[in-house]
Amino acid sequence: MLTQINATYFACAILISSTIFVIAWSLDAITHSRLVKIDISDKELQTHRILILSSGLMELCLVLMYWFDIEILPIFIAAVVTRTAHEFIDELRYHTDRCTFRETLLHLIMWITVISKTSFLFIWGFFTHYQGLEKLHPAFYIWGILIIGIMSITSIKEWRQGK
Repeated sequence: MLTQINATYFACAILISSTIFVIAWSLDAITHSRLVKIDISDKELQTHRILILSSGLMELCLVLMYWFDIEILPIFIAAVVTRTAHEFIDELRYHTDRCTFRETLLHLIMWITVISKTSFLFIWGFFTHYQGLEKLHPAFYIWGILIIGIMSITSIKEWRQGK
């Protein structure tokens, strides 16, 4: 059944949710850059860095599902659990009292879209090894590279905050 789903569907779902996530995360990072001077502790920055590391590992696992599914699954699950735990720590310990409604909405958009993107990637990668990926129009690859570039820049900026 999953092998009958068109690769274009998966690519569009992943890229649209990723684009929305990147926009929301970039706006959130701008907020963090202003707050880091007044209201972000070293422990919160540490939590953000763990989120970046575990997210990177999770993304690497999703890529590796092209070749390996069962072999990479335990590491993927561990990365997702670690990332999710630190998202809860970040939201409940650091953001609940401090965030404005706008920031809370950004976080809501970020977590819904990143979980959607991750789910689409997992389903497509784990169950079909990204069947049809090679046949996609080049525009999908360009779009994906742009998103990865923006995510990388945002990750580096978030990592360097507080230094």
